[in-house]
Amino acid sequence: MPGRTVSSRLKEWWPVGGSGQRGFSLVELVLVVSFLGILMMIAIPTFRSFVERARVSRAAADIRAIEKDITSYALDYDRYPNSLSDIHRDGLRDPWGHPYQYVNLSSGAPPRQSTFFIDLNSDYDLYSLGQDGQSAQVISDPASLDDVIRVSDGGWVGKGANF
Repeated sequence: MPGRTVSSRLKEWWPVGGSGQRGFSLVELVLVVSFLGILMMIAIPTFRSFVERARVSRAAADIRAIEKDITSYALDYDRYPNSLSDIHRDGLRDPWGHPYQYVNLSSGAPPRQSTFFIDLNSDYDLYSLGQDGQSAQVISDPASLDDVIRVSDGGWVGKGANF
């Protein structure tokens, strides 16, 4: 019919007002809300895992950058810096807000060790405290599992739990 408007055609399919008013039933609403709840239960842990992997990757990249600065310092001064302030990196924070940890092993400080008490590095230890902000000398300790560590004199950088 040429005189009919779009809204009048829509009212045929979806009438509004009056006793013929249609809407969603309680069962339909419960199903939709349940479905959205299930989607959220799947999406939130996946998102958190993604964010955690991104933070670990950023900490590893920061450690690699600090490592380059330490190497440059060692080439210039024939020794490793005593602290991160010697290379102007003392204010740098990891993705969880903690300062990066640096230990010059030539100073006599105890090195971090693997599960079998083998030193992780022979030159210096450089690591992030991870999400919990705690660490232990042995990386298999529960406090160290979330640390992002440098191992094998820079041969590997990653999460302590993955080493």
